[in-house]
Amino acid sequence: MIRGMVKDATDGTPLIYATVAQTGAETEIIAGVTTDEQGRFSLAVSSVISVRIRVQYIGYEQLDTTLYPDKLRQKDDVIFYLNPIVNKLTEVTVTAEKNAVNSGMDKQSFNARQLGNTTSGTGLDVLQRLPSVTVNTEGKILMRGNAEFLVTVNGKFTNQSAADILALLPANSIESIEIISAPSASMDAEGKAGIINIVTRTDIDRGWGIVLNSGLSSIRPDRYNADLLLHKAAGKFNAFISGNYRIYNIGGYRKGFIRTIHQDTLTYSPSGGIRPTREQVYGVRAGLSYHPDKSSSLSTGIYYGYKQNDRTAILDYHQYFSVLEPLDLNADFSGISPERSFLNSNLFIRTGKFFTATTDYSKTFSNKSKLSLSAIYEHSVLGGPLSNKDEDNNTGTLTLLERSDEVSPLDAWRVQADYAFQIFGNMNMETGLQWRTVHHKGEFSFERQNLSSGLWERDPEFNDRLDLRQNVSAAYTQVNGKIGKTDFRAGLRAEHTYRTLTHLLGDRPFTLDQWDIFPSLQLYRKLSHGRSLRLGYSKRIDRPTTKALAPFKNHRHSEAIWIGDPDLKPEISHNMELGFVKVMDKISLSTTLYHNRTQNLIFRVNDSYNRITLFTISTNAGNSHATGMECTADWMLHPVLRIYLSGNVYNFQLYNLQNTTVSDRSSINYNINTNISWKLLNKLKTEWNVNYLSRTVTAQGFDTRLLLSNIALKYPVNKSLTLDLIWQNIFNTNVQTIYTSNPVFISSTEYSKYDRILILNLSYKFNDAGKNQKTIKTDYGEKDF
Repeated sequence: MIRGMVKDATDGTPLIYATVAQTGAETEIIAGVTTDEQGRFSLAVSSVISVRIRVQYIGYEQLDTTLYPDKLRQKDDVIFYLNPIVNKLTEVTVTAEKNAVNSGMDKQSFNARQLGNTTSGTGLDVLQRLPSVTVNTEGKILMRGNAEFLVTVNGKFTNQSAADILALLPANSIESIEIISAPSASMDAEGKAGIINIVTRTDIDRGWGIVLNSGLSSIRPDRYNADLLLHKAAGKFNAFISGNYRIYNIGGYRKGFIRTIHQDTLTYSPSGGIRPTREQVYGVRAGLSYHPDKSSSLSTGIYYGYKQNDRTAILDYHQYFSVLEPLDLNADFSGISPERSFLNSNLFIRTGKFFTATTDYSKTFSNKSKLSLSAIYEHSVLGGPLSNKDEDNNTGTLTLLERSDEVSPLDAWRVQADYAFQIFGNMNMETGLQWRTVHHKGEFSFERQNLSSGLWERDPEFNDRLDLRQNVSAAYTQVNGKIGKTDFRAGLRAEHTYRTLTHLLGDRPFTLDQWDIFPSLQLYRKLSHGRSLRLGYSKRIDRPTTKALAPFKNHRHSEAIWIGDPDLKPEISHNMELGFVKVMDKISLSTTLYHNRTQNLIFRVNDSYNRITLFTISTNAGNSHATGMECTADWMLHPVLRIYLSGNVYNFQLYNLQNTTVSDRSSINYNINTNISWKLLNKLKTEWNVNYLSRTVTAQGFDTRLLLSNIALKYPVNKSLTLDLIWQNIFNTNVQTIYTSNPVFISSTEYSKYDRILILNLSYKFNDAGKNQKTIKTDYGEKDF
């Protein structure tokens, strides 16, 4: 038996589904296998004297070698390295590139470098190139119509929101993004839509190296970024330290209206004005790993990050009132002068400080069983002030002045143990235990100025102190194996949730004590002629955030007061999918059919609070299901022209809805992504990408369509230095309307972002073979950011 791995010779990346075969004297195939998702293989051979081996992978040179008795008797893994194919043409040199998409038993892996011009951006720019994912103009991320999914970084499970994680990750540090829509039992059950795993460039080479990336699009307003990595590998130790800094200011405009029926009055309040945003992000990461031998490793790391979002809105409001019966929300107010006009200035600053420390240990024993232990500690401090004021348009008189602040420290622990061992033949079993806990406190203050006395007065309805504690205990068992030509994973996971929330304004604690069982099944079969088939099922859960649970009023701006529900139930979903992949010489195609069902769906729904303000409530608003199909095509049309195309179309249905005009809503939603890469000269390459998002329904309305497009020039000056020039949002179409309604209100808001800009990016690498650090992220804090 020969065991080992197949890797890319240039950067050491494991090659998934490479062919490893024993050949005879006439190169006929005697026996063969393919590598798994980790690039590993086990091949039973028919000789102990010497064995001829052939290793093949699309886009790589074939390797023919002979293994002699000394190699066959060793216990260490055999590593085969394959070189990418290089074709020399007249005045043009083309090096084979990795596929944009690779499919495994339970996931699809998307190569970040093949998805478009994202060098100077963040991970969010990479994410919105994926067929499963859509991002609206306000940054809300959906995966197959669901906003809740778990995000991991290099397999490190977290409860962060994708938007906050990816905002802190420079795009050039991301190797690939894996979509795991039907995860196995060994993975967290959190995240109803599945898991997005962000793979950063890992495993440092020998020696030391530097990787520097910087970008600039404007000095006024500030728009620039930089990230730096220093790494050192010697002997049995690897170490790194990295830092990143980003300031991104974008102008914006907001216009819309609210119509309400409150008591006996109809109010129409149109508004419009500027709405710029400013984002500041910086972080430092450091890590050390020790490998005493090939069977064990110990690693530790720390991370500190800071994120601040400033959202300014300066809006002109005009208010019209009517008491004429019957009160009609669609009444015409043209030709009528407003009864009140005022200027509202609103500044909301959201800050987050994040610290994480992590330790991992793994040991592989002589019988090939493996023990893995990990522990993570997180401390975050969330908060930020808000100011809100109204001034009369005619006189300039101050009519309202409010301010609020939040300080919310959070502490969390996660401890996990996993053990994998062989049962017999091609069967092995994994089992594990996990315990995680979070303690989130919050001090929320709100004051309104008495305009007569000038004194600040506290409003008791908007001031509160909150204490949330949540423990989750989990255990799982999973069997992995192969029956005939079909690989499978079958598992069962049990999780117990105990949550308690108390707050100053409440008269009792709010508790949740719940057991849940999560079955999962994955099947994978490799067919002939480059085809493969996979089938998956997974039950998932999504527990509400502290923000959704907070049971007190939060006055965000003139049009909205938010409140949570401490009795919110977790969302439960069932995810099923069937995938097919066909790989040919110059094109690879993949298709996935899927069906998701969710109960206890959490939505923020609106109701009338007063004549000009809506009451936004987090609630279990109903159920949903989505049935759809995803397709991707990666086509090397010519040695200098490559086209990547992906799309997703699905029927999204909401039913048993509460607090809405109708109990059911449905729509056919779709999104299309494409990236065209063309080598103009020997080194100069251009990339053009387009992302289109269709209109989609929500619990009380809809979001309109969205079109974004970018174009870039890439020029590698030499092996170390690369220049990128990116023209972002070339059609100036980052505009989207969000519409909601019920019998007593209509709200329509159009958001425009002025992000049609040029970005110049510089990347420098010294002694870097395309690998670097293991990224560390927070576990809870950024999800509540």
